[in-house]
Amino acid sequence: MINLGPIIFGLVFGFVIGSRLRYTEYFTNSSLIVMFIILVLVGCLEGAFPYYTDFSFSTGFIAAAIALVLSKLIFGRKKNTN
Repeated sequence: MINLGPIIFGLVFGFVIGSRLRYTEYFTNSSLIVMFIILVLVGCLEGAFPYYTDFSFSTGFIAAAIALVLSKLIFGRKKNTN
């Protein structure tokens, strides 16, 4: 059975953090893709919580990574030019 608590918390946390990130000359879409790949790798290496047996990776961490990337693409703020 899938535990929805970590997934929902990860999605909310990822959306909040991703909406606050800004684009700069160093943080572009290509760096966002690299960051997503690294986050998925960390989620797979981290493993599931000890008594969660539904998946072999951290569902909360992967949900946060997906939400971070999606919210950055949807709600991402432009760099302030003032």
